[in-house]
Amino acid sequence: MEFGITLWAALGFIFAAYAVVGNDALQTLGTFINSNSRLPWQVLFLFASVIVVATFTLGWFIYDGDPSWGRLANTSKYPPVEVQWYHTLPPLVLLVITRFGVPVSTSFMVLTVFATVGGLASMLEKSLIGYGLAFLVGLLVYVLITNTLEKFFREHEPGRKAPWGLATVLGIIIGTAIYYIPPMINEEISYGAATCIGIAIGGLIIDVVAITSVVRFQNSTMAVAMSAIVAAVTAFAILAFTPSGASLNLGFASMSREVASVVFSVFAFLALYVLATRVSSGRIVYWIILQWVTTAYLWGVWLIQDFANIFVFLPRELLPLESFGAMFVIVGLLGYTFANKGGPVQKILRAKTAVTDIRSATVIDFIYATLLFFFKEVSDIPMSTTFVFLGLIAGREYGFTIMTKAISYVKTSRLVLSDASKAVIGLVLSINMAVGLPFLAKSLSEGTFDTAAVVPNAAYGYFLIIVNLLIIPISLYLMNNSRARMIIVGSSLIAAVVLFFSTSQYLVS
Repeated sequence: MEFGITLWAALGFIFAAYAVVGNDALQTLGTFINSNSRLPWQVLFLFASVIVVATFTLGWFIYDGDPSWGRLANTSKYPPVEVQWYHTLPPLVLLVITRFGVPVSTSFMVLTVFATVGGLASMLEKSLIGYGLAFLVGLLVYVLITNTLEKFFREHEPGRKAPWGLATVLGIIIGTAIYYIPPMINEEISYGAATCIGIAIGGLIIDVVAITSVVRFQNSTMAVAMSAIVAAVTAFAILAFTPSGASLNLGFASMSREVASVVFSVFAFLALYVLATRVSSGRIVYWIILQWVTTAYLWGVWLIQDFANIFVFLPRELLPLESFGAMFVIVGLLGYTFANKGGPVQKILRAKTAVTDIRSATVIDFIYATLLFFFKEVSDIPMSTTFVFLGLIAGREYGFTIMTKAISYVKTSRLVLSDASKAVIGLVLSINMAVGLPFLAKSLSEGTFDTAAVVPNAAYGYFLIIVNLLIIPISLYLMNNSRARMIIVGSSLIAAVVLFFSTSQYLVS
């Protein structure tokens, strides 16, 4: 069933768009903003806007007018509703919380009031798994690279030396990982060898372009050779990954894949040759190129995950005019966020270790983007990208602590628990609003109090009680983060997670 865009729906969409963009700039664009703070914010905004428009447009076409990328397609868990006044309150509350720099999950804060009990349970389950997996990945990666790659970063300025071939290595790693790992999780998810090889080739192209941007070749033969390699790889990629008989529509004209391979390979050759013979910009450009490519990757997959938080207020199929208007609003609010350098929530990221170093920022963004890509492929259930981000940063901090002993485990645990506690407060608040606001609206309109309508079974009632009880140890800890209170709140959170996974099947019974 479809509904028009009412006043409440429009207000909810605007509140959610700004809250999501403002709050989650920390996760996706925070390191990018920090490490490129010397550039005019308009340049960074233009770059991010192009990714927004491309991701929005692609999702709208692929999913027949649904820019949420199918995240809301399961109507049994996220049914279409006619937006009422109380639906607009969660994103409005999120706007207020964001002003205080609290890392709240926008997915829980916005989507929970629309979700059924089954939808909430699925989203919470996927998000907790995301936190745990991200923590383990962050811990393992930084145990391995703290005294290797990160040591290289500490000992050499970005403009002095660069580990040539890093993009190629990362391309090979991610190509191999997505070939072998997804089928182990879900047999229905598999990638062909050509796709995985293409990812590795993409890393190689990035490396060649980046290296060519750094080194000015005095020998024209070498410049021609480098440019020819990139041109050949470009032509091969177009022919290998474009279906036979397909054509590229440019809006004003179309060309076959064979013609496209020639045109783009010639363009690649000329661009690389000019770059190799006319430009000498220093090794820092190598990292700038890697970071901007990685940021585009991260920003795109994050938008795929979190567009659902914004477009849940609108019809599941948008007309072209509605789509254009919605995209214009998002881009405008994104510009305001960039003008404010990410907003107050950025202070959480700046408190972490070495996040303003463009090289460390690139590594963080690449790992985070790959985790989001993995969860995008596992299922279409929405999840909290905030939980994944906090898990990755927590694992990273513990990895540094294990390998460098620069800070104590107690201090690291306090930082991690502080961020986790604030995220749980947002989770509890969102669940209470999801239960309380519809109950309040129905009570005011009908004059009756029907708790069964919002608490369908005893298990869900106990779940609400336990979740709210978590506020007690969390509040005590945030007021005074002594070691004893740290142990209590940590134990309480772990026990609550274990209890949820062991009883979650009863919530929807």
